[in-house]
Amino acid sequence: MRAADPQRPIVALSGDYDFQFMIEELAAGAQFKLPYVHVVVNNSYLGLIRQAQRAFDMDFCVQLGFENINSPETNGYGVDHVAVAEGLGCKAIRVFKPEELKPALQKAQSMLSEFNVPVIVEVILERVTNISMGTEIDAINEFEELAVTREDAPTAISIAD
Repeated sequence: MRAADPQRPIVALSGDYDFQFMIEELAAGAQFKLPYVHVVVNNSYLGLIRQAQRAFDMDFCVQLGFENINSPETNGYGVDHVAVAEGLGCKAIRVFKPEELKPALQKAQSMLSEFNVPVIVEVILERVTNISMGTEIDAINEFEELAVTREDAPTAISIAD
């Protein structure tokens, strides 16, 4: 998309394993100077695989976390996505707290024009996160309570007020 429309802002969003699965794309983005922001939500857990296993009473080997002796700042989340991204010729920022996200995205935007390569914003999440899923749009399973008030999820439901 970047090569086809160099002026359009592009933001990709992936989970940690999806990001690792296609990580070689970062090198191509750096090689061909294709700047875009890539947000990686990292819970160091294979959420969709783990959730699919629930029907079989399984929760086996779906974690990606480990104590990385080379990156203690990852706090047991395993792969240092910042180091990997930089090793592939890109730039990266890691975010631990919600209030750090907006400044990180703003910094990523300025880094795009400065370096002209993909910029990764890794957002560290809670370890076990269940997502809504189902086989049909009218048969979605919710694993957690939905937000119903502004206090539950102020940004998610503000447009509904």
